[in-house]
Amino acid sequence: MKRQHIISSFMLLMLTLAGLSGCTAIDEIDDGRITDKDVFSNPKKVAGYLNYCYANLTGRGDVLQNNTLMAAFCDEAFDVLNLQNGIAFQWGNGQATAFSNPVSSPEWWGTCYEGIRKCNKFLANIDDAVTYDEMERESFRAQAYGLRAYYYLNLIKNFGGVPLLLDNTGIDFDYAGLRRASFSDCARQIISDCEKVLDVPDTNIKLTWFSGTTDNERSRFSKGMACAIMSEAALYAASPLNNDGTFTWAMAAEVTGRALSLAKAHGYALFKTKPEGQEALNAYDLYFTTRSDVGGITDTETIMEARNQLAIWLYSGLPIISGQIKAGACPSQELVDCYETKSGVRPILGYSDEQHLQPILNPEAKDYNEQRPYDNRDPRLEATIYHHNSLFTLDGKIKVDTRPTGACAPSATSIRNTRTGYYLRKFNSNRSDRTANYDGYYKIFRLAELYLNHAEALNEASEGTTPQEALDAINEVRSRVDMPPIGMGISVDEFRERVRNERRVEFAFEEQRFYDVRRWKTLNDDKVLTGIEVIPGRLGRVTYKRILIDDNRKANTDKYLRLPIPGGEANRLKSRTGIDFQNPGW
Repeated sequence: MKRQHIISSFMLLMLTLAGLSGCTAIDEIDDGRITDKDVFSNPKKVAGYLNYCYANLTGRGDVLQNNTLMAAFCDEAFDVLNLQNGIAFQWGNGQATAFSNPVSSPEWWGTCYEGIRKCNKFLANIDDAVTYDEMERESFRAQAYGLRAYYYLNLIKNFGGVPLLLDNTGIDFDYAGLRRASFSDCARQIISDCEKVLDVPDTNIKLTWFSGTTDNERSRFSKGMACAIMSEAALYAASPLNNDGTFTWAMAAEVTGRALSLAKAHGYALFKTKPEGQEALNAYDLYFTTRSDVGGITDTETIMEARNQLAIWLYSGLPIISGQIKAGACPSQELVDCYETKSGVRPILGYSDEQHLQPILNPEAKDYNEQRPYDNRDPRLEATIYHHNSLFTLDGKIKVDTRPTGACAPSATSIRNTRTGYYLRKFNSNRSDRTANYDGYYKIFRLAELYLNHAEALNEASEGTTPQEALDAINEVRSRVDMPPIGMGISVDEFRERVRNERRVEFAFEEQRFYDVRRWKTLNDDKVLTGIEVIPGRLGRVTYKRILIDDNRKANTDKYLRLPIPGGEANRLKSRTGIDFQNPGW
């Protein structure tokens, strides 16, 4: 069946049937298509239709046009395709419209609603369908509920509250009565669907806590995914952008706490495997170049992983890599500034000028040196970003050289060279090149997010000082890279800044920042991006100078807090309902 938007396809079908009603009768001739009865009376075809419900899962990570990373759509990075009016440059310059949205590729609205339509049809038929046994029926039903929750989560993250379609919509469905549900109502529905997954007894071996037991079952829905989806939905519903007073931070703390506790109780734990030899810098570094194993035997952190391998070396790599095409999304100086020193304090507190060229140094950061800015920093910095003098091969034989004469020097005219003075290391194996790809896989959900979701929700639900449970959650994440714990007695306001920065560092280039700055309503801060220039001196010494990359970013007003509903869809909805469904400003 050709994929179409759920609303568009059914409206077109209704109009077609109305047009045929006055025509001469046509003999009924079998056209070879099978009926719903044929599908749901055959156990193999029932399983096949469930697979059809999975078909709308997007890979995420590098699925945008020209393999552009979402980090370039916020203050994490600047994309080198500015030279070719690339999609990140279009977005940053305010060129997006409801009819041409560079962020939405593949187009989330139609893709997700198509998946929801399939899930609804499956759920309407599964109770009476023929399956091999009741355990399979129970598992299939739960998977469809979980997939529907995932599709709705992606919709509300991008568009806010959306119409909730929960039944098997046929050609007689009255779209004139369609309305947008509130974000909170959508979140409650998502959580309800996830609870149906978790209600399945653990004795059902066909619905496990980890995804699948064979490679063919990767991305098969699991109870761990249900925990991750409900945790994120609750956090977003309580956040400033979406909080309407009906979904409180206390409710979010309860949901995120339950999700975290269940996941931990059923085998999930942070990936802390130490690398052997020279394959990685530390466990955090190794994690992002290691594919998860089915069943969570060695990788107990990954909850949901994209099916397609990343090719960071090719599309966001260094010019010294054989076969590299472009430098892609180059990390910003603003991101680098967020990494604490090893003593646990941020060296840069902000900027005294609008162009971010005058950093405000933290007097408490005694172990920070402006002319050796990468020494004594949070180990996640080295594991995420290549900077001047970074080790490319861990034996020290090849280092990254971004001096003007260096092999990795910045360039304003070449797409193979960085704009900011930095390159992306995360997900990127130094063994990858044109002969073989050893890069990692994008992690859609992982346990570290559940820890930080709960820490944030607990803190916001508290008054005065941050509760110990929130401190324990954030400190568990920090302990993996031996960062000092955040101590007791910290205020709610202080912890808010700490946990937001922790998310920025822990989830760099994982598509969290784009949504975090929106739900926090801090998007207005994303106006300037800077980089670093390495200036050679005597005896091989260098100095560092901050440089302005872009101070004319326009996608930071309230209009950009939500993506536009596709223009054609919004027009059709208004025509049928008389209501403007479009998000403000679009």
